[in-house]
Amino acid sequence: MSQQASAQSYYYAGLAAVVLVIIAAGWLLFRDTEQVTEPAPLPPVVEPATPQQPVEAEPLPEPAVTEPAPVAEPVEAAATPAEPEVVVPLPALDESDTELAEALLALNWKAGLAALFNREEMIRNLVVTVDNIAQGQLVAGHPVLVKPADGYRVQPVAEDRYLTAADNSSRYEPYLQLLESVPPRQVLALKRRYQPLLDEAFAELGYPDLTFDQRLRQAISVLLSTPEVKPGAELSRPSVMFTYADPALEKLPEAQKQVLRLSPQQQQRFKALLRTYQQALGN
Repeated sequence: MSQQASAQSYYYAGLAAVVLVIIAAGWLLFRDTEQVTEPAPLPPVVEPATPQQPVEAEPLPEPAVTEPAPVAEPVEAAATPAEPEVVVPLPALDESDTELAEALLALNWKAGLAALFNREEMIRNLVVTVDNIAQGQLVAGHPVLVKPADGYRVQPVAEDRYLTAADNSSRYEPYLQLLESVPPRQVLALKRRYQPLLDEAFAELGYPDLTFDQRLRQAISVLLSTPEVKPGAELSRPSVMFTYADPALEKLPEAQKQVLRLSPQQQQRFKALLRTYQQALGN
């Protein structure tokens, strides 16, 4: 399944209409200045009258001098006080699932993918998952997302040798599209809103000298450090779980081995998204 990239639309037709209106208005104004007016007819010649003896006019009385009325000083209008910003109080950590789920689902997720979120103990599960990934671990029991419906698929190639099924990475495509479908700025704005609850849940884990944001940066660094491995790494099954036949791969942190289950193209997309969040969070 290929990535569905969304491009921002630019309405060139609307812009062109505005330009055309400006040009038309300018054209009309220019035409008004170019209109030629007919010259006015010359007045008829009038014979001058016979001059008469000038009569001395009576002197006019001098006009009375009046003082100008005083100009009133301008009075500044009283500034309208700004409306106080309404701050909605946060719910208690134990009662935050309903509000957080509503806020999370209000983001512009790709249609149908928001159902992948687990809606119980959302903040605590997120904090515990981040803490585990920062240590390279993946511990069951604290799901942030619903598990894929179908299981991990392999195909045998020899005795106790397996390869990941070619279509296995398709299991993770909806989750990757879920993360890609909302701009990081929206997710980070939501994180800022619930930062006190994230810090409270992280404090429950008992790290007095570490903040949740520091742990989050560590988790991102662990995932970004996943090595690039060519497809086709062999697996073995000494017990119930599959392991990498290559000891160097098997020694990788569990969180990084989970990333290796993505296809090379999916890994590139996933790491690009992580780098975006890493830059937004800062050092």
